[in-house]
Amino acid sequence: MQIAEEVRGDVTILRPVGPIDSAAAPRFEARLIAALAPATSDEPGKTPAGLVLDLSAVTQLTPAGLRSLLLAVRQARPGAGNAGGRSGVRIVLAAVPGPIRGVLEEAGLAALLESHGDLDAAVRAASQQ
Repeated sequence: MQIAEEVRGDVTILRPVGPIDSAAAPRFEARLIAALAPATSDEPGKTPAGLVLDLSAVTQLTPAGLRSLLLAVRQARPGAGNAGGRSGVRIVLAAVPGPIRGVLEEAGLAALLESHGDLDAAVRAASQQ
């Protein structure tokens, strides 16, 4: 699995490509957590306003990948054990393929994550606090 990263204003976009399975989940999780962290050590309170996950190129999402997403949701919430009491980061999904959407719905994560059909709409939503 590869993960491309882009920043648009105060929104970080991650684009994983391929399966998010037990082999890829640790790397996926590390990238998610890093994207939620403050931008630099010089600005300890500076976190992105939003994180967009463009899932258009994800071919499989296994329980290991679901666990990584759930950990990121917990990390992003304000006051949920975040270091330094950081404010929350809005996680928004973009372009979720039908089979992946089904997995998210079965796991109950679809109810926790806002989703948009295209990347631009997801970025606009993620930048609003």
